[in-house]
Amino acid sequence: MRNVILDNVRPFVDGKFENPTKMCLVDGAWVDSAPEGTPVVDAKGALAIPALFGLGLDFKEPLRDDIYTFKDGVDAMRRGGFYGGLYESCANAIDDSLKLSAIQQISAKYGLSIAFLGAFSNGYQCKDLSEMVELAQGGAAGFGDGNQDCSRTRFLRLAMEYGSMTGKRFFFMPLDDSLRHHGLVHEGCYADTLGMKAIPRVAETIAAFKILEMARFLKVPVHFKQVSCGETLRLIEDARKIGVDVTCDVDIYHLLIDDSCLFNLDSNYNVPMPFRSAEDREALWKGLESGVVNAISVNHDPVLRQDKEVNFEDAVPGAISLEVALPALWKSLCGRLSAARAVELLSTVPAQLAGVAPAEIRKGAATNLVLLDPDKPMQVSHTLFAGQVRNCPLLGQELPSKILGSYLGGLWTEV
Repeated sequence: MRNVILDNVRPFVDGKFENPTKMCLVDGAWVDSAPEGTPVVDAKGALAIPALFGLGLDFKEPLRDDIYTFKDGVDAMRRGGFYGGLYESCANAIDDSLKLSAIQQISAKYGLSIAFLGAFSNGYQCKDLSEMVELAQGGAAGFGDGNQDCSRTRFLRLAMEYGSMTGKRFFFMPLDDSLRHHGLVHEGCYADTLGMKAIPRVAETIAAFKILEMARFLKVPVHFKQVSCGETLRLIEDARKIGVDVTCDVDIYHLLIDDSCLFNLDSNYNVPMPFRSAEDREALWKGLESGVVNAISVNHDPVLRQDKEVNFEDAVPGAISLEVALPALWKSLCGRLSAARAVELLSTVPAQLAGVAPAEIRKGAATNLVLLDPDKPMQVSHTLFAGQVRNCPLLGQELPSKILGSYLGGLWTEV
């Protein structure tokens, strides 16, 4: 539906939730009145939150559309209240202007605000530089590593020197592949007990330090994706003090889960950046509180069911999150921070990092929102997810809040 009236709803305006009111949403905007016959939804005091912006989207199309498609991804965004996102597909490196143009045309059909990271090397192989200047001219939001380690430091320098001509930010998942060495989980007591191949913290911190030093030397802005341990946050803090332009995000699941989950041996907990200790998880929360962490990412990474319904060690890493991110995190964020800060972390700052206009809720302007009942529990079942994938670490659990619907790009979707 393009037009809808939300009755008894609390809109988020100027940093706070207003008293229950009536919102007439017509042709993408909040207006004073709606045409006769417009459907009315009783929100029963639910919150109208500015729609979210997802960092770390991967919909697999075109090379792996057997797993997931752009249509599936947009469906998931609407179910989860995301009006936009930053797209970087590990299966589809955007390393020239033709690939960028093709994926932009696919995205444009769906009317959401999706930005794209160009690859700084062809095929994420760190052997040949991509056409970064042309990618920037074509609208690339920045340059990414495809979550692959750039182990050749000289190539990293060449890429950042060339990319610096565009003024765009470089996005890295800091994880040294030689130190990871086939590890799957955090190096700690749980991995030792289970006899699992592990990834030490230094695999992250050494990679982060190398990138920070190169960014300082070349004066290039960088962003760290999916930071997982407190030591990395301290490196980021120290780098900012000496003038390095560095931002970072933490993944929603790393705020909810620590490595004690390994005793379940659930392959849905097999993700690219391992779940660290409870102490690390608390350090990430403190990073949100102090402002060291700029944003919360979703890293929506679909995996075929047959590639997840196997032993933990044999599973393909990855987790989907768009449909559950807001109801899973909202109450915890508001409890430890505030509603205004939660909106910054999940919507405003992620959009700014991608160069996209943040969502807002005010009369007369384009309005994108998600309707959330913060006190209505929700069971995470198979039917919640778009497409045919189910690789969610929260599958089968009860979340403290429930999404009732979203109004994105002028279209109301009831969940």
